[in-house]
Amino acid sequence: MAEFVIETPAGARRSLAVSGEFDLAAVEEFLSAALGCLEDAADVCEIDLGAVTFIDSSGLGALVRVRKAAHDRGKEVMLTNVPPAVSRLFEVTGLTEAFGTGSGG
Repeated sequence: MAEFVIETPAGARRSLAVSGEFDLAAVEEFLSAALGCLEDAADVCEIDLGAVTFIDSSGLGALVRVRKAAHDRGKEVMLTNVPPAVSRLFEVTGLTEAFGTGSGG
């Protein structure tokens, strides 16, 4: 089961920490939290994947949907603390450059 925690640090960013298994069962809750993150005045929604233990294609698809929604609003999604296994999945699917994934924040 995944967990989502939105934080609002000072500045032009909001942060959404994702933990646990990011699969089909977690997609709707993630989309609700992430799209809520985009409703704020902040220009950047930072999604921290550091505590993700598993991600499948539905989780990747949800991240792509949020990236598109951000782009449509003139905002940016930044992924941080991407675990090596998740990073490898981004490489294999060609999403690394789309998200500019990184291990730090």
